[in-house]
Amino acid sequence: MRQWRVTPAMCFLRDLGGATVLAESCDEGHQLAYEGIECEDDEQAVGALFEQRRQSGGWSSAELVEDESCLAEQRRQIDLPAAAARAFQEMQIAPSEVIVQPPDGWTLVNVDTIAFTDREPRTVSTELFGIPVEIRAVPTSYSWDFGDGTSPLSTSEPGAPYPEHTIAHAYAKPGTATISLTTTWGGQFRLAGEPTWRDVPGEATTASASGRLEILEARARLVEDLYGE
Repeated sequence: MRQWRVTPAMCFLRDLGGATVLAESCDEGHQLAYEGIECEDDEQAVGALFEQRRQSGGWSSAELVEDESCLAEQRRQIDLPAAAARAFQEMQIAPSEVIVQPPDGWTLVNVDTIAFTDREPRTVSTELFGIPVEIRAVPTSYSWDFGDGTSPLSTSEPGAPYPEHTIAHAYAKPGTATISLTTTWGGQFRLAGEPTWRDVPGEATTASASGRLEILEARARLVEDLYGE
């Protein structure tokens, strides 16, 4: 995704070899969305905000997402974070993988079945107002449903494999189950090349699940002592 702002005056540049984005946002239909506005002395006119999304065949047509407006001095600094928040809400977040131990699609009644996932952020690079930025989704909480009618387990950490595991569930009877995971993500952004991430408002969720799990019952059985001991 890329975004940029255009004022009516900038549209006069398109006939002088201006950038493609000006041509995209200065056609007759788009210009009707703004005709220039009068601002107070302590305000600044901010051009209309346009947006394009990358598609398989190239960039989409320019879309007007915010009209031209007047911003007071103290509000100018929130412009980029607001755009970053919109980009986060539109981000396609890869769901967390559900990893189960034992790993072969079966477990035993009354024995801990371990579940865990990764906690890696999901990051995309884009441009906002022509500025290269990175947007990332960071996992903040997890909700585990073990598929047997018990209440979901909410955690703030992703668990770990045996023997350091922290998330486990003992099934009470034989059958089948699927472990479902809902991950909640918070958003952050930073200018490309900067070390510091800044939070953006809002959150997103993803859903994922394990394969079908066979729950077996282990039964004791007496066998003949072949060695006579």
